[in-house]
Amino acid sequence: MALTSAQICALARQISHCTGFLTQSGELLNMILSDLAQTQDLELCRGVFNFNFIADNGSGNGMGPYPLPLDYLRHTRDGVFFTIDGVKYSLVNYDQSEFDLLVTTPGLANYPTVFYTDISPLNEDPPSNPNMYVWQPSSGTFPVTVRYYRNLPDITTPETSDVIPWFPNQNYLITELAGQLMKLTDDTRAREFISDDPSGLGSGNLLRQFVQNQGSDDEGKAKTVSLDRRRFGYRFSRLPSTKQVGW
Repeated sequence: MALTSAQICALARQISHCTGFLTQSGELLNMILSDLAQTQDLELCRGVFNFNFIADNGSGNGMGPYPLPLDYLRHTRDGVFFTIDGVKYSLVNYDQSEFDLLVTTPGLANYPTVFYTDISPLNEDPPSNPNMYVWQPSSGTFPVTVRYYRNLPDITTPETSDVIPWFPNQNYLITELAGQLMKLTDDTRAREFISDDPSGLGSGNLLRQFVQNQGSDDEGKAKTVSLDRRRFGYRFSRLPSTKQVGW
């Protein structure tokens, strides 16, 4: 039976000999869960967002911005595409520095081929939606699908909550939380508990095993190496500017 967040906090406090650190154990458990979502590409954190491109009116408005969800962290591999008459067109991710150098001649509109995401609005107070920009400006109102990794919400007062944490490997959560509590008291066992030594039982090693074995449906699939789609993309995305702008 899965443990609640309160039970996980209690066990970690007992292991770390920090029985009085009630609030701290809850705060650290939320921190651990947030770190997992932000640093690991976990299947458990995947989400889907749908919207429509705007048909460009000649001013470049078809490039965006297109607001993304507040819980957006990053897109999945090949996870951004739009659909026209049942045919899906995948977009290639660019850095902003590359995107800024693309031609934006007035009146230019076509099927978008590349995009970049601006997540800086998430750092505002209060946070606002990150935005996606595409190029070329969209020539129609095409439906778009974004598959992405989510930043999952904190648990309210996890030290006393009956909520079961979304991360299923509770041995990792207890071990990592106990190690983090030990750091507060300068317990010399902290390094052992949060170690990623493959021969040990530290939380880093437990997490590595979980990440390696997630997505068991991939068993038997051949692993492939792909080329950088910014340089080896679809044929229409490799056309020089002369083919798109006319000079």
